[in-house]
Amino acid sequence: MTQPDPLSPYYYHHNFLCLMDLVSERDWDLLNHAERHWITTFQQLSFKAQCLLIRLLMRRHDWFVAEKLVYHELGDLSPLLDELATQGYVRLTHQAATEVVLNLLTKPQMAHAYPQADVPKSASKAQWQVAIQATYGDTLNTPTMLIECLQPELLSVFLLLYFGNSRQDLSQFVVAELGIQTFESYALRQSERLFQCREHIDHWLHLSALNEHYWQAKKAKQPDIILALTDQLPARYAWPPLERKRQRLVNRIAREHERHANLDTAQMLYQTTTQPPSRERQARIAIKQDDIDLASTLIGTMLRAPHDEDERDIACRLAKQKKIQQHIGLHELPATPISEIHTEHLALPLHDRVEWEVADYYRAQGWTVWYSENCLLNALFGLFFWDILFMPVQGAFLNPFQRGPRDLYSEEFCTARQPAIDDRLSDIDNARALIKQHYAEKHGITNDWVHWGVIEWPLLDAALRALSTHQLKACFERILFDRRHNRSGQPDLFMCRADNYQWVEVKGPGDTLQHHQKRWLHFFNHHAINAKVIYVQRCPQ
Repeated sequence: MTQPDPLSPYYYHHNFLCLMDLVSERDWDLLNHAERHWITTFQQLSFKAQCLLIRLLMRRHDWFVAEKLVYHELGDLSPLLDELATQGYVRLTHQAATEVVLNLLTKPQMAHAYPQADVPKSASKAQWQVAIQATYGDTLNTPTMLIECLQPELLSVFLLLYFGNSRQDLSQFVVAELGIQTFESYALRQSERLFQCREHIDHWLHLSALNEHYWQAKKAKQPDIILALTDQLPARYAWPPLERKRQRLVNRIAREHERHANLDTAQMLYQTTTQPPSRERQARIAIKQDDIDLASTLIGTMLRAPHDEDERDIACRLAKQKKIQQHIGLHELPATPISEIHTEHLALPLHDRVEWEVADYYRAQGWTVWYSENCLLNALFGLFFWDILFMPVQGAFLNPFQRGPRDLYSEEFCTARQPAIDDRLSDIDNARALIKQHYAEKHGITNDWVHWGVIEWPLLDAALRALSTHQLKACFERILFDRRHNRSGQPDLFMCRADNYQWVEVKGPGDTLQHHQKRWLHFFNHHAINAKVIYVQRCPQ
């Protein structure tokens, strides 16, 4: 696709048109009359009126003070605002609800505009707002013109179709950086879009509204509002993406019930979900209620078929409780590969970051050292599976600016690509050639697994020489099992000297190993991959 000049002051217009053009072409049949009219009329606006509307939509608010708006690339905004008002995109007014007006004004502006409010000058803005509302009522006239964006809910539909979620908005998308990144080329066909019917869109937006209520109440520390959302929860959905979204919200609300000792309600809610941490929380509640049979059944299931690494770890810890052990038996516990983690202790001056100090220490001994942390194995994974990560799968790619597939962390990721993944792993003997090929062909193209600012071929080459095909395959299978958690926790340093190599996790004074770091170190030990932890103390000057 054509990229805009990153220095152009209208970069945001180009990016927004990408959004609207794609939604119009691919998703027109999913739009209602109002949404189609919005797009059609937008296309008829003058260039600068389009730019101004995009600028307003980027600001996340529905109301603005006209005199505060300054966009140098657009010049005089008055005729542009008139055009937008004529076409029904904004309303220009000198009157609005008191709450709206006061949220737009500073305290000095309030004092100047509404002098009849009996408030001392030292009063807070909140006190001014209370006094003005008491004096002037629920509606205020304003000396300055206000702008209200109309039908903002329509934009939510366009953004949902484009991003496949309700988290991202124009402030995250319409940015200059998109013009200077190179993205992988993939098809955006109607047959592979995420939403296949209007009902899914409406249900998604309803769930997003409930989610927003939850987070607002959480931020405001209003647990009663969160608990009241229980009665508004929808029933199960047949469509997996929508059901996953519902289950995440159910788990959050259930956790709030649990915190308030509403254990029966929490348990009932958890039992309607399968997503972590549902089984863990059910087991913990069962233990509290002394229902050891249920707790043991849940923990045994987690041990035999964990959803992810965290659930496996938690199940192992819960299973070691005496009353649980008696029911499930120690034979249920997975064998710990190698319990011992190799450690060393160093005393260094610590003038710089502790990882760099340790790297310099080993370089002085003839090692070639890279501070690669999570970048190395992730890059090998991303390069080995590059074409599979970007293969066409329904709902995986919704816009041209993705760093990877939308379903990367869903349970369906591997299922939808299993034959291709199996074939690739069976060809592990050719991993080096394939990784080198993708490194050359794809260098600089954005991939969520490959950090081009850190990765260089000598580093990849050294790692590929150090790891056997069996070890490399094991690393890839581990990442595939839990892509979200196993992409982190990898050791800080990779180094080689002659035919020797090692991974080193560095811990400064007072620092300790985290669970995900321990898991990687145990895994390395189990597969005879050289790795250790260096504990560093500051040496006397």
